[in-house]
Amino acid sequence: MKVFISADIEGIAGVMRPEQCNPAHADYAAARELMEQEVNAAIDGAFAGGATEVTVADSHAMMQNLRADRIDGRARLVQGKPRGLSMVEGLQHQRYDGLMFIGYHSAAGEHGVLAHTINGRAFYRVSLNGEAVGESDLYAAAAAELNVPLWLVSGDDELQRWIAERYPQSGYVCVKRAISQTAAESLSPQRARAEIRERAMQQVRLGGKLPVERRFMPPYRLTLMAAKPVLADLFSLVPGVQRQDALTVAFDSDNMAAQINLLSVFSYLATTQN
Repeated sequence: MKVFISADIEGIAGVMRPEQCNPAHADYAAARELMEQEVNAAIDGAFAGGATEVTVADSHAMMQNLRADRIDGRARLVQGKPRGLSMVEGLQHQRYDGLMFIGYHSAAGEHGVLAHTINGRAFYRVSLNGEAVGESDLYAAAAAELNVPLWLVSGDDELQRWIAERYPQSGYVCVKRAISQTAAESLSPQRARAEIRERAMQQVRLGGKLPVERRFMPPYRLTLMAAKPVLADLFSLVPGVQRQDALTVAFDSDNMAAQINLLSVFSYLATTQN
């Protein structure tokens, strides 16, 4: 039984301010430690449930948040960028039985703690086949193409409602209540870890009973509303990208890897305009 875990930081208990997510800020050190602890809880729960192999993809910002010597030694660790499938890089290289998202958050344009999609300073809203999507949707869709079901998600109560509506077979651990974009009421780190471990164990034990939920089917049309016109100007220079209006571009493909690759390129390009 092989489990893949993708870990972000904005949905971790005790994290609610942008400064906590920025490696250049003093508050980041404590936030990354909280992230490591929740990831380790998921790893431990997965093995307790019967997993024989666990791979973790460090998936926030430059994707080098998890300190290797602080992560459960039974797990493999994917870090650094750029990488093809971004937040689920590695999922395509061998057969996994299930996927978990730890520390995830709401989509750009939606309510939730630190809500954004990939690049909050560049992407105002991202849609797939006419439906607003967040990181959970994009990477669940990539996993579904590889026949890997989404077993577990953790984050705030706003994302919980989103997941319950779109992926009703997936488990969820709500570690905080969103008060605003930058305020939350969190569980204690100890309780958050205990609940993540328990639910991870349960989901692995359910194993083959959980189906792959295909919310999106090819062909895929990605529509992205940029945060400002100059970004749409820049994005539309990429071959195959169609300009729709001053802020909006679109791109068509037959697979999610192409869409994820493009979003990664857009995010990099956006840093040239900061």
